[in-house]
Amino acid sequence: MSTDDHKFQQLKTRVLHAGGYFVHFYFDMHSNSEETLKSSMIGFVGKLTNEEGVAMGVGEIDEAVEKDGMFSCTTKVSLLVHDLPALTRLTMGYGPVGVEVEEPHESIVSMGELQTSLMTISAMAQDLTQFIIKKQLLDPAEKANFEKQMVYKALIGQKLMEKAKKDGAEGNAATSTGKKEEGKDGKKDEKKK
Repeated sequence: MSTDDHKFQQLKTRVLHAGGYFVHFYFDMHSNSEETLKSSMIGFVGKLTNEEGVAMGVGEIDEAVEKDGMFSCTTKVSLLVHDLPALTRLTMGYGPVGVEVEEPHESIVSMGELQTSLMTISAMAQDLTQFIIKKQLLDPAEKANFEKQMVYKALIGQKLMEKAKKDGAEGNAATSTGKKEEGKDGKKDEKKK
């Protein structure tokens, strides 16, 4: 094993032990210029691998293929990601055509991480909704009302995110049902249904 492979294995072990993930994102891009496609893909991979929450990332860009004057290229980006909220944000933000979680094979997710991830999904869905609606023709009063609603939703979302982070810091863990049940010995145990 080379020194670089050994350093990667050590980093991977630390990230996974701390609740992180080793994943592969798959992307495809298209352009009518091979050079533009190549430089866009390199910039895209560089941006993704330097995102907050990424401990390490490496991209493998395939050769562009030309068909009918259009060039297509695929890439595999391997990432060590610190936690589920970061993985959720990256997945929603970059929209890979495929995601493969290589490790861990099983994961325990804290309630705070789960809440943060779900709030990220919700916030991004709201952003998309806002974008779509703003592209529609709204009269000035409807547009002003919609913008007020979005500000209010953003404030509520921020408060919920802060609460989720606080709850996560307190070490709350959730099962798949999030319920605690009494065990045979009369003590509270967390059980999955």
